[in-house]
Amino acid sequence: MNNNITAMVFTFNEERRLPFVYENLKDFCQIIVFDGGSSDGTEDYCKAKNIKFLLRKEDDNDRINGLIWSYDNSPTDYTLHVYCHYFYPKELLDTFSEIANKGELSAVYHDMVVYRYGKVVQKTIVRRISSACSFYKKSIIDFKNTKIHDELAIQFDEDSMVRLDARDELSLHRFIDEDCQSFTVKTIDYAAREASQKFIAGYTIGFFGLLFKPLWRFSYSYFLRTGTVVRGTPGLIYALMNLIYDYHVCIIIWELCHDLDLKGVIRENELTRLKLIRGMHDSEKK
Repeated sequence: MNNNITAMVFTFNEERRLPFVYENLKDFCQIIVFDGGSSDGTEDYCKAKNIKFLLRKEDDNDRINGLIWSYDNSPTDYTLHVYCHYFYPKELLDTFSEIANKGELSAVYHDMVVYRYGKVVQKTIVRRISSACSFYKKSIIDFKNTKIHDELAIQFDEDSMVRLDARDELSLHRFIDEDCQSFTVKTIDYAAREASQKFIAGYTIGFFGLLFKPLWRFSYSYFLRTGTVVRGTPGLIYALMNLIYDYHVCIIIWELCHDLDLKGVIRENELTRLKLIRGMHDSEKK
């Protein structure tokens, strides 16, 4: 048990998956569950296992302040940012523990292996580089640049951080418990948030960007980077779902650029319908 590290587990209705996290980390460090208002047995499980349970102070419009509050309530500087679809191999945890005991490095970059349908669907086979980061000192976090898919915006610094060898034993394992329907329902909200963030940051997109950018990312990911091309049908499905997500983001950005949210769509359609009606009446008068 390493007293220099706190596993910050972020939950929302995770009664089913939280036991996997607990068994993975119970002998590694202190675990604190930061819950988003679960209505299932997440809190009851924490009570039964004597896991510290805190209700996050955040909502969709105040996510950053909620993260700041959560990190303020973590007792150690070294933290492990955990979601319930994560699994950490023993060799990776041992590495985290060794680094925390020395206290010299501020963050660790590791690789990630992704599973869907119980199969590996993403693991880089061409120039595999550790690029994920879930273990770091909370004192290095700059919340101003936090993004929805890069929650804490930690940029690699070769002077104070380390990249581990990109091996399965030193990689975070991520399990995606979603079928196509649940993925679509969940990710459309994420796509809208990401699109809004990019639009506010000045990102724009036109016809060719809308057509080709998601396709380029799909081609790069599927054929070159993640190795999904050798993962069979599950790998193809994983890549296609990401492609659909990317198209959602691009379409929403285009709509925002043209003031075409739902009200804007209705407005433009009504204006066109009025023109058609006027044209019909004018032709009748003639």
